[in-house]
Amino acid sequence: MNNNFNQNGQFGGWANGYSYSAEMYNEQYLKFMQKEQEKEKIRKISKRCFLAVIMYVLISYALSFAIVGISWVYPSINKIYNETLPMLAFDILLSLSSIGVPFLILHLIQRKEKVAEELPFGTTHNREVAKNLTMVSLPLMILSAVAINFVSSFLQEIIGIEFTSSVSDMSLEGAKETLLGIFSVAVIPAIVEETVIRGIVMQPLRKYGDKFAIVASALLFAVMHGNMVQIPYTIIGGLLLGYLAVATGSLWPPIVLHFINNLYSVIVLSVNDNIGEGASAIVTGVMLICFTVCGIVGVVNLIKIKYKMSWVNNNSTLTVGEKVTAALKNGPAIVSFILLGLITLSNISF
Repeated sequence: MNNNFNQNGQFGGWANGYSYSAEMYNEQYLKFMQKEQEKEKIRKISKRCFLAVIMYVLISYALSFAIVGISWVYPSINKIYNETLPMLAFDILLSLSSIGVPFLILHLIQRKEKVAEELPFGTTHNREVAKNLTMVSLPLMILSAVAINFVSSFLQEIIGIEFTSSVSDMSLEGAKETLLGIFSVAVIPAIVEETVIRGIVMQPLRKYGDKFAIVASALLFAVMHGNMVQIPYTIIGGLLLGYLAVATGSLWPPIVLHFINNLYSVIVLSVNDNIGEGASAIVTGVMLICFTVCGIVGVVNLIKIKYKMSWVNNNSTLTVGEKVTAALKNGPAIVSFILLGLITLSNISF
């Protein structure tokens, strides 16, 4: 029979039991507090990111309304703005000001608070891996875009709903229009959006896990495009771009991938406007075949070098679901999604 006496002859069974319970309680309490602190840090970063998204929407509409207001006073401005070159120039200004300025402010604040580090604009971890991963990601992005366009066309034909976009409304007749279109649609968005999403947004979140950072930045990427019909495509693209940035350790591979993806759209549109639909269909088919071949070659090369992704280990106690909930369960995030719905409705025509 256990007499509950300790080695000093003192009755100590209850004391030992109490001590063990206290240790368990303290451990659980510390774990709980660590979780709450992590959630609060993620929530703080998320709030700031979605506030930047709200600022992006407000600046975009403010500039657009300013153009409309000026055109009322000076009607000739409206005629100039509706031409392709001024419209493309305005899109460049819009991208730099509405996306660049709010997120640059966010980055400066996070750098001051030592939440963020320098953006990874250096060389990749492994040039061969970076090249082949980009080759594999390219057809996946392009084909997902083709699939979304097919769904949009289906909705338009069967239900009578059409989702409009600035790219589909753009006309690129002429060499000047095409060159400025490349700069406006491919070069600037690739640099600005990747710097913002895979740099300013994703990098500080990596301390809570690479997978979470990739998913969270992809969701924000989707919200910023302001069109629900594009969400599947932008999420797929965002996941690929995020993975590429993490796997290569540099923002340049996702910038290149983003550029080629957008360049494809510009080329198809330019050929359609300058030569015709038949030539555009041929060019589209040839480019898709080339992208597919690139993807296959990339897969073969990655298998040859026995590539395996190494995820950064972190000491986070939160599950991916808890992290995503912390990132999305806040006022600015909710407002951003409401704006997404309203902008989507404004882009629907019957």
